[in-house]
Amino acid sequence: MTTLLQVQPLLDTWQPAGWEEFVALADDPQYDKLKCYYYDGKMRFEPMATGADHSKDHVLIMFALSLFTATQGIQANGHDGCSYRKTKMDEFQPDISYYVGAATAAIPWGTRVVDLDQYPSPDLVIEISDTSLADDLGTKRLQYEDLRIPEYWIVNVKAMQVLGFSIASDGTTQRIQESRVLAGLKLGILEEALVRSRGESQSATNAWLMQQFQG
Repeated sequence: MTTLLQVQPLLDTWQPAGWEEFVALADDPQYDKLKCYYYDGKMRFEPMATGADHSKDHVLIMFALSLFTATQGIQANGHDGCSYRKTKMDEFQPDISYYVGAATAAIPWGTRVVDLDQYPSPDLVIEISDTSLADDLGTKRLQYEDLRIPEYWIVNVKAMQVLGFSIASDGTTQRIQESRVLAGLKLGILEEALVRSRGESQSATNAWLMQQFQG
């Protein structure tokens, strides 16, 4: 019988799979251009986003957070496309993730896949949603809630909107307009930056962000 290990995995859909089956695919070099997720006994593979809109917003959000944390004196380490794995339970690979404060140096250099049985989960995960909005709002959100990720953002590329969710220790979720992990950062500033970026260069938008954060 043909197994999932013998075929190109179906993309952009959650499909039932055992943990070992998922790991064999996720760690196969021929699939290293795919984002990998595992949750509730199902796996999902997505192509690494290559669209210009997605990539520009990705760069803008990372620059904004790097600038904000630097100007506000917040200790933080950002990760771009990092893989996180909880054995036999979960794997996720958000577009952007951050460790903040005491956890900033939690992940040592040389780590390929972050082992959540050994290291803490990130404080903030961000999905840049161009074609994956429905799933980012759906199953991935449930996964991050179950993992008790303190904060989850969805950047809606088409709507130029940042949807922020604060996840409490009991798993309850609340919509937020201001980050609790990055204290003082209003998500509306990021949305304004997204809007501005549609009509001006990244350099001009970055200069505007500097004025907002240093003012």
